[in-house]
Amino acid sequence: MAHPRVNSGMAEKTKQTHKRTKSEAAKIVQAELSEGARKVKATVNEACKPKRGQPTKFSPELWERILVAVATYQDLIEICSEPDMPAVSTVYRWMRENPELKEDMRGAWEMFSMLGKSYNNNILRQGRMSTGDFRRDEALVADNRWFMSKTNRRDFGDKTLVQVETVDPFVIDGTLLPGNGDDGV
Repeated sequence: MAHPRVNSGMAEKTKQTHKRTKSEAAKIVQAELSEGARKVKATVNEACKPKRGQPTKFSPELWERILVAVATYQDLIEICSEPDMPAVSTVYRWMRENPELKEDMRGAWEMFSMLGKSYNNNILRQGRMSTGDFRRDEALVADNRWFMSKTNRRDFGDKTLVQVETVDPFVIDGTLLPGNGDDGV
């Protein structure tokens, strides 16, 4: 049998090593997360930056292509990455400068919401819109549902039943309390 002092010293040394390992692991994980965040930020900046050359001039035909793409489940960043399309920043500038264009985009989002039920069904049934990865599909469908509930509340938002009941005025402890719109005066 080992000596009690040796065992307790060994246990103490193991605790210190374990703590140091946790701390080192936390630093490694933090460094990896930071690097990942930098990469994501760089990717977003690259995707959304203006394209070289003159700014894209607005045309109704180009705008219609963008709206149809958004309404049919395509991603604006992907749409704008095509060579003949304006940069995302240009699309946002157009909407900022012209409120009617912003309303058009809201209409496209609402149309997406109306089509979204079919897209979600297709994804969940492993149709052509499915990624093949159940977790990714599940996350995609959940994101679609959230977006649909925000852009088309009438059809997809949470419903709350509010029941209003009015009563005749009544007296409690000599005080007339109002009811049915009577203010008690």
